[in-house]
Amino acid sequence: MRTWSDSPFEAVTPIEEVAERGAVIAAENGESEIVYECAAHPGWLVKLYRPGHAAAAGGAAGVLARLIALPAGMPAADRALIDRSVSWPVTRVVDGGRTAGVVIARAPAEFSVPMRMISGSTTVRLLEVDHLVQADPGFFARRGWETPGPAERLAVARNLAAVGALLERHDVVYGDWSYANAFWTRRSGRVFVIDVDSCGLTDRPWVESKMWDDPRVAPGDRLTVRTDRYKLAVLVVRCLTGVRGPDPEAAHAALPSAVRDGPLGRALHRSLTAADPAGRPAVADLLALLETARPDEFVRIPVPRPPLGPAAGVPHDRHASPADRTAAPADRSASPADRTAAPADRSASPADRTAAPVDRSASRADRAAAAPAGRAARPEPRPADAAPSEDRRGASPGGVLSPGRLLPVVIVVCLAVLVLLAGAGLVASLFA
Repeated sequence: MRTWSDSPFEAVTPIEEVAERGAVIAAENGESEIVYECAAHPGWLVKLYRPGHAAAAGGAAGVLARLIALPAGMPAADRALIDRSVSWPVTRVVDGGRTAGVVIARAPAEFSVPMRMISGSTTVRLLEVDHLVQADPGFFARRGWETPGPAERLAVARNLAAVGALLERHDVVYGDWSYANAFWTRRSGRVFVIDVDSCGLTDRPWVESKMWDDPRVAPGDRLTVRTDRYKLAVLVVRCLTGVRGPDPEAAHAALPSAVRDGPLGRALHRSLTAADPAGRPAVADLLALLETARPDEFVRIPVPRPPLGPAAGVPHDRHASPADRTAAPADRSASPADRTAAPADRSASPADRTAAPVDRSASRADRAAAAPAGRAARPEPRPADAAPSEDRRGASPGGVLSPGRLLPVVIVVCLAVLVLLAGAGLVASLFA
C-alpha cells in the first residue's frame, strides 16, 4: 500500500519523470484526461488534467500546493488516518510552468472484489459506495456477494464520517461526496476516499452533483464545510439504509424508529433539513454519535403476523372479500417509508446493469407463490381438454339429472296424464 507518508516524490515533479505509463486506469473521466500507473513507481497513479482545467490556473495551483503540504503539519493521528483512508495528492506534476496533474496512491487490493457479470464470467472490480447503497438483496446475489449487514453499513458510515471530520478540522472543503468517490471493504468497512486533489481550503468552486446538491446553496455559489455537512449526512444515511433516490429524507425515514427518533437520527435530520446551514451539526458531532451506535440498533425485527383465518373470538367480517380476510393487518408502528413500497429507482448505477437478468423460466406455481400478500391470486387458465369440475352445479358425477331438476319433470308428466284422462271421459260421455 502506498501512502502520503512514504511518498518518494518531491512537492513538484516534472512530467518527464512520470511520463512512462503502466496500466491505464481511466481516460476522459470527469476532470482528468487520463489516469495511469506510473511505470517507474508501481502503486502510484499519475492523474493528468484536461487542458484548461481549473487546477492549472495560478490560484488553484497554489491551493493544490498547500493541500499537498498540509498533512506535514497535522497531528500524527490525523496523518495516520490520511495514510489509511485517503488518496491524498503527494506531488504536483508540472509541464513547463503549467500544473498538468498530480500523483496519488492507488487503492489497495483489499478494496477490489470478484464480481459475477451478466455473461456468467467473473471479473475484479473496485467496491464503490455505490455498491453499498442498495436495498434489494437481489442486487448483491446477482453479483455473487453477501448482502451487507448492519455492522458493515455502520462501519462504512463511521469511517466516512471520520474522514469528513478530519477535513473539517483542517478547513478542507471536499464538496463532492457521492457514490463514486469512495471505496469500501467487506467485513471491516474500511474506506478509501479519492479525488481529494480537487478540494478547496475554506471554500471551493461549486460542483454539480445531482441528488447530492445542497438545497441551501444556489448553483454557482462557492461551497463550504457547511455544504459538506449536508452532503456527508446524505451519504451516511444512505449507507446505513441502502435507500437511494432524489429525496434523502426517504432514506432517513427508513431508519429503524429507535434510531430515527434518537440522538443520531435527530442529528442527521437537522443536517438534511435545517433552514440555515449554520444549524447543521459539525461532522465531528455526527461521528461521535455514530461511534456510540450499535449494529443491533439497525436490525429491523419483523412484527409477528396473525394466522390467516379469523382469530377465535373475533367477529367474522361477512362483507370482506376472501383476500381482505386473509391479508395481514398493516403494521401501525412502522414509519410511512416502511408501509409504502419504494418506487423503482430510476437512478440505478451502471454497475446494476451488469447484473444477470431475472430468470423468466419460473413456473406459474412459482410466480403465484411470490404474489403479494393480500391480493387474490388469479385462477389458472383451464386447459380445453380438462375434466368438468366436480362441484359444478346442475349435474351429478354420472351425468343423470339431479333430484332438484327431476321434480319439475314429474309434475309436468302428471299434469299431462290428467289432461288426457279428462279428455277421454269427455269423449265417452258424448257417445253414451
